[in-house]
Amino acid sequence: MDSTFRAVCEAAAAAWKVPALAAGSSVAGRVETAAVGCAAETLFRVASVTKPFTATLALGLLELDEPTGVWAPDVRVRHLLAHTSGYDGECGDLTRFGDGDGALSMLARELPSVRRFVGTDQVWSYANSGYWLAGLLAAERAGQSFEDALRERVIGPAGLEATSFGEPDLAGTGPHAAAAPYPRVRRPSGGLVSNVPDLLRFGGWQLATPAAARLRFVYGKPAGGVYGLGLHGERVGGVDVWGHAGSYGGFQSSLLLVPDRDAVFAGLTNSGRGKQALREVENAFFERVIGERRRVPATIELPRPMLDQLAGSYANSDEEIHVAVSDGGRLSVAFPDGEYAARAIGRRKFEIVEGDRAHDRLDFPLEGFGRFGSRLAERVG
Repeated sequence: MDSTFRAVCEAAAAAWKVPALAAGSSVAGRVETAAVGCAAETLFRVASVTKPFTATLALGLLELDEPTGVWAPDVRVRHLLAHTSGYDGECGDLTRFGDGDGALSMLARELPSVRRFVGTDQVWSYANSGYWLAGLLAAERAGQSFEDALRERVIGPAGLEATSFGEPDLAGTGPHAAAAPYPRVRRPSGGLVSNVPDLLRFGGWQLATPAAARLRFVYGKPAGGVYGLGLHGERVGGVDVWGHAGSYGGFQSSLLLVPDRDAVFAGLTNSGRGKQALREVENAFFERVIGERRRVPATIELPRPMLDQLAGSYANSDEEIHVAVSDGGRLSVAFPDGEYAARAIGRRKFEIVEGDRAHDRLDFPLEGFGRFGSRLAERVG
């Protein structure tokens, strides 16, 4: 990368105390990389950047409208990949299923007990559980393990050299850092380890493969942007941008595709605060290939009675969030990791203004429900 971009990486890593950050871009086939505290080829856990890999595998083996055979009959494969099944996203401590080849099948026997909040296509809600099921269905159709199927049908054809389900070169740090081994049954939703050069190759392969455009059809609407099949969509400067972020165990990552510019961005960190550093690096990438940064939505004023209606406690399978009204027309949102102020950017939509969750969105899409960051939670008090 040019010296200006490298300086952005260095400043972002320093500002958020990120020990190691690697980033790169491919624009019309020209690849450039930069790294701080590591080499560009360093292996990181990429977490949910795995999802477009799993979605690509599923599209090659399954029909989008076929039922799952595990969840309710109205839930189809496309609902799993688009996070529109209506089911909760987690299933407790997944280490109980072990690391054998039958782990996903064992998990599937418990998936019917996962709580269903709403019907299909009613509300978009991020659900790792749907990706575990999609990974299992694809593996069964391929007649091999999920890992072998992904290697043979996605990782190999994309020409990736370092991507695997192995271990990263660095330990995760900061909030939510985890030293325990990654549970095998989580692999379809976030188990890959990779580096910047490989993610740029994968992004280029996605843009060059006509069938991969199916991942970029809109199926769901999160609190910010849209969602296809394993890819989140947004508009920057009037240009469509698709990609996925990842966060697990003290690693945070980003993969972005700009089809109209034949451009790919990859950013990897070994910090639970890495997404904040990567946001600055992403904006430098956008300025370079689009000519604009991400737009900051304007704050709007909402009447106090409207805010009071949203206050309360909300819960899903693994966290409880408490919402209160604070001074200045803002919400105070208490997550298990801390309390954050959120400003209104729509009638029922808010953006966190500070700290490790800065720029995260929350909204209240249905009466009795809140959607925090990406997951639905039901009002319980």
